[in-house]
Amino acid sequence: MSLLSRFLFLLFLVAVIAQADLKPTGFGNRPTPWERHDVPAEFSDPFGLPRPTFRYWVPDADVEDNVLYTDLREIKAAGWDGVEVICLENYGIERAVVDPAIFGYGGSLWRQRFNTMLRAAQDLNLTVDFALGPTQGASIPILDPNSPGMNTELVYGQVNLTAGQAFSSPLPQPMRVNPGYANAPDFYPPQESYTNTFVAAVLIRRSDSTSHDPRVVQLDYSSVQELNSRVANNTLTFKTPNDGDYVLLAFWQRRTGYLAAQGAFNNATGPSNPASWFAYVVDHFSQAGTDLWTNFTEQYVMNGENADLLQQLGLYAWEDSAEFRAELFWTDGFISYFIQSRGYSPIAALACQFGTTGLPPSTLANGFFYFSFVDDSGADISWKLRNDYRQALQEAYEQYHLEGLSKWAATWNLQGSLQPYATAPNLAPPWDMNSAAAHIDAPETESNYFDDVLDAFRAMGGGAMMGQKQIFSSELGAHRYYTYAVTWPIILNDCRINYAGDVNRIVTHGFPYSGLRPAVEWPGLTTFEWTYSEMWGPRQPSWDYVREFGDWIGRTQLILQSGRPRVDIGIYRHQYISVDIKHFGMGEVIFGDSSLANAGYSYVSVSPSLPTRDNAVVEDDLLAPDGPGFSAFIVDNSTNITSEVLSQFLDYANKGFPIIFVGGVPHESPYFCTACDEYILDNIEKLLAYPSVGNVSTEAEVVSVLQRMNVIPAAENLDPCPILYVHRIDEANGVEYFWAYNSDLHGDHATKAAFKATGTPFQLNAWNGAITPAVNYTVNAGRYELWIDLRSNASTIIAFAPKDFFPNVTVPQSHIVSTNYEDGEYDAATKSILLKSSWDGPDGATLSDGRTLRSNSTTTLPPVSILTSWQLVVQDWLPNPDPYHNYTSVFKYHNYTLSELVPWCNIKGLEFSSGIGTYTASFQWSSNSTSTGAYLDLGKILHTARLWVNEHWTGPIEIENPVVDIRPYLVYGVNTVKIEVSTTLRNRLLQFNNTQSWEQAKYAATYAPQPYGLVQPVVLRPYSLLKIPL
Repeated sequence: MSLLSRFLFLLFLVAVIAQADLKPTGFGNRPTPWERHDVPAEFSDPFGLPRPTFRYWVPDADVEDNVLYTDLREIKAAGWDGVEVICLENYGIERAVVDPAIFGYGGSLWRQRFNTMLRAAQDLNLTVDFALGPTQGASIPILDPNSPGMNTELVYGQVNLTAGQAFSSPLPQPMRVNPGYANAPDFYPPQESYTNTFVAAVLIRRSDSTSHDPRVVQLDYSSVQELNSRVANNTLTFKTPNDGDYVLLAFWQRRTGYLAAQGAFNNATGPSNPASWFAYVVDHFSQAGTDLWTNFTEQYVMNGENADLLQQLGLYAWEDSAEFRAELFWTDGFISYFIQSRGYSPIAALACQFGTTGLPPSTLANGFFYFSFVDDSGADISWKLRNDYRQALQEAYEQYHLEGLSKWAATWNLQGSLQPYATAPNLAPPWDMNSAAAHIDAPETESNYFDDVLDAFRAMGGGAMMGQKQIFSSELGAHRYYTYAVTWPIILNDCRINYAGDVNRIVTHGFPYSGLRPAVEWPGLTTFEWTYSEMWGPRQPSWDYVREFGDWIGRTQLILQSGRPRVDIGIYRHQYISVDIKHFGMGEVIFGDSSLANAGYSYVSVSPSLPTRDNAVVEDDLLAPDGPGFSAFIVDNSTNITSEVLSQFLDYANKGFPIIFVGGVPHESPYFCTACDEYILDNIEKLLAYPSVGNVSTEAEVVSVLQRMNVIPAAENLDPCPILYVHRIDEANGVEYFWAYNSDLHGDHATKAAFKATGTPFQLNAWNGAITPAVNYTVNAGRYELWIDLRSNASTIIAFAPKDFFPNVTVPQSHIVSTNYEDGEYDAATKSILLKSSWDGPDGATLSDGRTLRSNSTTTLPPVSILTSWQLVVQDWLPNPDPYHNYTSVFKYHNYTLSELVPWCNIKGLEFSSGIGTYTASFQWSSNSTSTGAYLDLGKILHTARLWVNEHWTGPIEIENPVVDIRPYLVYGVNTVKIEVSTTLRNRLLQFNNTQSWEQAKYAATYAPQPYGLVQPVVLRPYSLLKIPL
């Protein structure tokens, strides 16, 4: 072997070894392994699972191998360590622009392109997630959508009858057989008629009482008669009783044929060509549906080398949120499954399950159910019957679809990941996402549909924790009508709200294939009909600046994935509908009063199924000590509770565990179960008699009750404010991490916070990777008290660890316990604490060793000044002269001298410019004292910014707080400043007449320009420096 060959072979071995490190060992084992991170070694440059992943939209197989490789290389270089591959197929909505019979999902060409991506990922050291089907992963191409295992619904036909009326006719046929589409396609399938299979016929008397809603027909539940035995050849003969008017209902089962992706042009499907088949949604409530789903993937996507590569570098087999419908979700054999789950047949109660939306009217104001049931006392029992249906359906979903996917994925050394909720509320699957999150390897949420409502993320996060899932991921960065307009402050805002809801892995939405596409102009393929952001990649002027954001996300997620979660409070939530979020003007609210969070308490939702899990035990005063380790439980304004949860509560209270009821106590079961109701009435007062159980009228009283019970948050805001905390505990290393976040999007906040922890406090800077000892804190009553001062929407990381845990970090022998200096740090080289103050006046500090020091500097600080006389050079990004065949932007340069900083759209000649701006200016520094320095405040930054002082790059900028300490770069006399800012493409696209689709034309006609550039004064703020030798 030649020396060159040996060298190349060694490089290959190094690459293979490095790749093996990205995917955790035993990733596909069950139970799911818990990856341990070496934070001291990895924080400066995390790798693998902690780094973000890009959702990569590949339109179909009509793509170029070299472009696929280039796209993945760009993703890797930007600091993302994974891709999630989706064959988008025009999102299953618009007509295909190339024949799916050749280029569609599941065909030989798609399999080859997927192989190219896998090989590229192996070469570039990327992990790979992939959708289990075209578009959203909920479907498979199939020739016969009438097959068992496909999405199934129950429908009904109705005949109204009077007292004593004879009936001898064919069974009434279904009345409503088209639930419609969440996103209606622009094409038609070869089959649109599906077989109706008879399920049951019932006769029900109309109630003498009327519903409060005149649209609803009220029925007597005790009058239901099942008539199946009288049906012959789909004909029914009987006579109604003489005691009132009746309704005859015949129930039919049918496949929905819910389309997800287009098949061959002209419907020219071929039995041996799966690429030509139309894709339909599978049944999510049966093993048959899961088997169809996974078997197709094995046979047509993972076959050959693809399976080997996925076992090596694949992480998650993934499915998107449910954007499909049915009149009433059903599955083969559901009656038997329901009986096993609920203890009675569902047939008598089927009538009340149907409605305009499948959702309570409280969720969508115009929604209603067609029928309701009352018992013999006249009480409405429909809600209980509906909950029984939903719970049985939930259990089938969890058993077959969620656990089924996870078990299948494990056979390929993968894990399952999906979004267990519906984003198409009309006639959507009624899932309890909190319960579901405990049944899939890596549950996923999203920033778009959850609309940055923090309680919506908490509503799902508790299930992930109680299910002991290390990863709770989020599809992040999709904003409606923000295509080519999303900025990094927006993305960071999304990240922080997700993290505060206990998300710890971001899948960035997204990176579109950058190669040429038919009838597509510059700037390139734009997905989702130009409706949802974002189109990341080199087409964006900001792309060369995103590395520091990828690093920030990776470092933050490294901490949020380390150890086990710790949450102060669990809050009872029993809700099968996951639509109560801001999209529909009804944001999810777990606990409405801000006092709980402002005091520092962390909390998540807990579904009734979760306290019955094996790990839901109380040990050492904690509920589920392996995570989340609740210190108390709240039941907030719930009139019902399951008998199983009440039984668990009695056990918890017997062990002294705190439980607080707010707004009254539950008095019945949510299910149609007389024995359960009796158990609750018999035992709820017994529960209230325990000293650890409280009962208050309002949420505002809860904090004081918790304090009386000695339930103190792990991080307590001694001055209540909206600074929130995410707590992780690494017991093996004796380390506790706190991620602190100012959740106020409009105001800065500061508080002294008391942390229940042991060890030495450290500060971890997610922007530059620095780990430093905290220098200003006190210890009071066994708690560390630190000053937390955060700008709006900013965050920081604090660790409490053994003194030598971070081996390259020197901890000072003493620390500050009191000072009026603004900032401080430890200088290990001089063994000194450095304190900074930007105001003239007496400054001092008291140390933990008892010393009190005052500044004796006679130096007068230079005055605060505003930099003026700016030179601006704009690299203006313009469409290529051949926009259909070359998506690379061309540049035009503009030069300006500015006396004040204003947005580009207010500068003549830049009204519609997008690109990169370079600002230069200078200032005089008149101090040559070592006891002075300066901050440079860049003002509000729209997107990205980088700063150079005297030709030295100052490092990543905390974009929401762009104040940089420039002391290391200052020189006496003239100092030069250079600031580079990048923009979105929106302003240019407002002018460019892109004819890719009508959506872009609508886009261009709708929005105003964004305020690019430096738009506020850049301020030089000098400070004095006190050096304290230790």
